[in-house]
Amino acid sequence: MTSFKDMVFTPAEFAMIAKLDKTLVPQLEAEGKLTTTKRKVGNVERKVISLEDMQKYFQNLRMSASGLGAVSADRAFPVEAHTVESVAEATGFKLDAPSHKVQMFYNVKGGTGKSTLTSQYVMRAAMMGYRVLAIDLDGQGHLTVNLDILDAHERPTVYDVLINDLPMSDAIMNVAPCLDLVPANLGLCNIEIPLNNKPRREYRLGEAIAKIWDQYDLIVADTNPAASILNGSMLVASELVNVVCATNPLSFHGMSLVMATIEEMQREFQRDLDVKIIPNMYDNREVISQEVLGELRSQFADFCAKTVMNRSADINEATKRRTTVWDVNSKGVAAQDVNSLTEELLFT
Repeated sequence: MTSFKDMVFTPAEFAMIAKLDKTLVPQLEAEGKLTTTKRKVGNVERKVISLEDMQKYFQNLRMSASGLGAVSADRAFPVEAHTVESVAEATGFKLDAPSHKVQMFYNVKGGTGKSTLTSQYVMRAAMMGYRVLAIDLDGQGHLTVNLDILDAHERPTVYDVLINDLPMSDAIMNVAPCLDLVPANLGLCNIEIPLNNKPRREYRLGEAIAKIWDQYDLIVADTNPAASILNGSMLVASELVNVVCATNPLSFHGMSLVMATIEEMQREFQRDLDVKIIPNMYDNREVISQEVLGELRSQFADFCAKTVMNRSADINEATKRRTTVWDVNSKGVAAQDVNSLTEELLFT
């Protein structure tokens, strides 16, 4: 089992992520714009690209597009403007910063697949070279486990930040290149009463995030399935709320409550939040899935994401392995869905 931080990619997989013709990989390598290594697979040596080297390629591409120049591990290299433009225009690869820097995945109902999507999203964004901070606000710690951290009971959490005044930077741990995490454990389940007694309780999380805000390109929180004070604090801190709705009747039934909660918070704290509803666990063989998706698109037309996350064994396998779906099946439906969702949440 390969952990996310140790992942390597074939030239074809790299080209798929970069939206390039794979025949261009040797040229990029010859020009010093991409580093490859050889790894023995069975009796054959294959050329691969490490996670860190792929991230470096994307970071350099964005820096060059912004006119800041680019630096590789061993030397500086120029990336011609026409090359950057051709990549962006001809292939649709985005060179922009995320449209919403602080995001949260939210639903007051459990079992919608929220933590799974959060973990896949932050890993996919990190693959593109963005500096990502994931924050686990659920005492069950499913995001923490999905990111392959199994000793969270020994680590500080948001409880220590909000209640014991621990600096947010002291609660952050690195889990992979470009991906940091504030983990969660069962102690976080006891935060509501002490947080309720704190002054400016709804603003404390946002103020803590503001202190590390400039260190990241993207900050994403996974919330607990409740209308809690802690979730309200994250709503105040966020710019985009990603509401995960499983395409089943009970999950759809709770959507009115979720949207009402968000609207009430916006009025009370004078916030202007963008909301994206993500249909999840869709199965086109089931009439009920089709009906729920139709109702979501009808009743919440302004908020419903274009991407629909299909039910897939690859997602379950990636969760079991505590890695990205790309490590399970880079050509599968789940990988395609995660790619599409990541681009939609980053750039729209």
